[in-house]
Amino acid sequence: MKKTSKSIAITVALAALAVFGFSNAEAASFTKDISQGQVKVFYPNPAPGAREAILLGVGTAMSREGYDSLANALTAYGYIVVIMDHVPGNMVKTDATKFRNLALAVRANLVGWLAGTGCTSISHWLMGGHSAGGQAAQSAVSADPSLSDAIFSIDPYNCSNTGNVVVPAMYWGFDVTTCFVTKEDAARAAYYGSMGQRAFYRVKKVYSFNPCGYSPKWFHCSFADNHCPACTNCMYTPSYFFSDVAKSVNKFINAAFYGTWSKSNLAISVQTPVVLFVDGDQP
Repeated sequence: MKKTSKSIAITVALAALAVFGFSNAEAASFTKDISQGQVKVFYPNPAPGAREAILLGVGTAMSREGYDSLANALTAYGYIVVIMDHVPGNMVKTDATKFRNLALAVRANLVGWLAGTGCTSISHWLMGGHSAGGQAAQSAVSADPSLSDAIFSIDPYNCSNTGNVVVPAMYWGFDVTTCFVTKEDAARAAYYGSMGQRAFYRVKKVYSFNPCGYSPKWFHCSFADNHCPACTNCMYTPSYFFSDVAKSVNKFINAAFYGTWSKSNLAISVQTPVVLFVDGDQP
């Protein structure tokens, strides 16, 4: 009876962790330089024994040091986050083969890198990225669905011709074209290129006066800590934006792997003005 009760307690605890996150843990990080590229790994400390790993490729001219705010927001839910630069030193980040090679290296080594943190296995692998890194991920996973259990990308660059993905997929994008990224060819195109369970959180077009003039409050480079080189609205992204994105990722993971997939289970109450599209919805 004691063993049964203990098993039930563990099951309940794991379920609560999946739904409510692991917010009591402190975030920690480290970097690794390997032959396939450079990574920065964020993890809750202590880390859960088994948890999802989210691998995100960086955008054009970006590095692994540009996404700490987003990574820390995701880590607050107990997830392992790996910011990947698959072509360090090169501003172009659309190479799907190099993305795949670095992702495979991370898959092979991540648990070993996390030795002593409490993490002993990865429950599910999510691949994706920001801008060009998102395009690279979309191309890599469409060519090899076994690479990832799901996709999470943040306004991936031109995905009109990246191929179709069949794993569960979610995207954040914008109802405005900025940073030379056309809104029709970015997250919306990736959403239409997803053939299985899919979700698209589109940030509404909102303009405001700021030091750059009258410009979008939310735009392609809002996901980066200090925006992108040569692309900014001269305002820092508020911390709640990153928290809102992380909340949606937690919803997505739970709906895809632990609960029931439905639009209601993917809906989020957040400060960022978003419209949610799921499965057959047409953005």
